[in-house]
Amino acid sequence: MSRTDGVAGGTSLAPEQQIDTAAFLGLSLRCGLLSVATLGLYSFWGRSEARRRLWDATGLGGAPLEYGGTGGELLAGFVIKWLAVGGCLLGAWASFRAMGPWGAPLIVLLTGAGVYAYGFTRFAGFVYLASRTVWRGEMFEVEGSPVAFAARELRDAAPMALTAGWWAPRMARARSQALWGGLRHPKAWPGYDDEAAARQPLYSAFAIGWFASVMVVLFIGGVMLGLASGFFPTPQPGAAPSAGQLGALALLLAGLWLLLRAAWAPYDEAARAASAAGFGLRLARNEKAAARAALADGAALVGSLGLLTPWVRARRSARLFSALEPG
Repeated sequence: MSRTDGVAGGTSLAPEQQIDTAAFLGLSLRCGLLSVATLGLYSFWGRSEARRRLWDATGLGGAPLEYGGTGGELLAGFVIKWLAVGGCLLGAWASFRAMGPWGAPLIVLLTGAGVYAYGFTRFAGFVYLASRTVWRGEMFEVEGSPVAFAARELRDAAPMALTAGWWAPRMARARSQALWGGLRHPKAWPGYDDEAAARQPLYSAFAIGWFASVMVVLFIGGVMLGLASGFFPTPQPGAAPSAGQLGALALLLAGLWLLLRAAWAPYDEAARAASAAGFGLRLARNEKAAARAALADGAALVGSLGLLTPWVRARRSARLFSALEPG
């Protein structure tokens, strides 16, 4: 695929990818087994190696990408992120348990701090990824402030809650503009056209995922109500649930998760199409194919207990690049 038209004030680039997804099967199994043996610790090194392979198979304007990150850096970032975010949310939960409704001001303050910390670490993670990506011998850079980005995420939290999530597409547009719009490179690099990205429709696809999520919540609420009222059979008090009951619960949860993956797949594809449009590219959208792919990938993750994550990511990347066309 190629790109013949640059975006406003930029240059033309041709994104390309030559990837053998089957080669990621062995990597997935090896990294998965090592992650199990190390209680998940090796997963950060496995993710770093998977990224390196994906970057090596990807090029822009005829020049390949290189990834220079390490598993140790990913582990450090994970620890910092969840100490900051998790600490705030844990404090909010502890305040609720200790003071109940009387602790509302402190709960709101700590929850807001958690949202702010999440936004800050999200921007920092994007900067890290850009700074570890080398193209034409130079690393990418990101303009912008993590403080301003986190403040915008915190500001958007209120309308997100007031609209029951319907603010999410607007929030996603602002996030893409802040992240992709700030991406810079010392050599030729196209600008990000946020007006072109904003012309891509998001809400119709978002509605599918939103209503599906509401149906799932109502279904779970109905099941819980049935259990509480004795309509459904439950284990005797003090008795452990049987293997059959646990298996049925696991199958139910897996089925609901797969359903939500399929329902949100059109919105995910619409969001990627908007980001592609910002760089002057067109993503050929096929909502039904996206939903089927999400189901297949989700089934692979469930069936392998997550061991095939690198392979699934490689498949997703290959589908994305194969669907990109000149804008």
